Amino acid sequence: MLLRDDERAAPEMGRRGFLGFAAAAFGSAVSATAVTSAVTVAPVLLGSSPVEAAPLAGGVRRLSLHNVNTNERFDGVYWADGHYKADALKRLDVLLRDHRAKQVCKFDPRLFDLLARLHQTVDSDEPFQVICGFRSRKTNAMARRRSRGVAKESYHMRGMAVDIRLPDTDLRGLAGIARGMQAGGVGYYARSGFVHVDVGPVRSW
Repeated sequence: MLLRDDERAAPEMGRRGFLGFAAAAFGSAVSATAVTSAVTVAPVLLGSSPVEAAPLAGGVRRLSLHNVNTNERFDGVYWADGHYKADALKRLDVLLRDHRAKQVCKFDPRLFDLLARLHQTVDSDEPFQVICGFRSRKTNAMARRRSRGVAKESYHMRGMAVDIRLPDTDLRGLAGIARGMQAGGVGYYARSGFVHVDVGPVRSW
């Protein structure tokens, strides 16, 4: 087992404490203002692996997410014709916000590339269920008081991590595929029912 940066010393039961604190009250949908300009960012590079990751679609890249805390959804194209779509990135940032602190973070688009490739490789018909996206310093501190396993400088606070699950996909299998991509950190939380992925250093737990 590799030492992890995020959820540094957390046994799986410890992380459940944070899930209890983060459990959702379903809210109203949030609309985002469309922006027509495009942003160019280098895509995530995935290392060699025994897992054959599905190639991202040549002309477009899509994501399908469902935030279980707010009941908000994103299902659409976030990258097209060689560019990230700024309006889509803004909508994703809002969907993955810290809903408790009402704070939005600018996410690293490489995380969206990782999620898109993971979804294509798994070949699921369901959207990713988002358990936790961005965490403000205040929310992270609250989580640390509830669980010793939450890192002081979590990748969730940097817009580089998300906790997910797929209703039609075995959780262990999802974690295994994500680890095989060698694109960042992967944590498997069987008891809590989610997989952590980030675009920090390659490591697993």
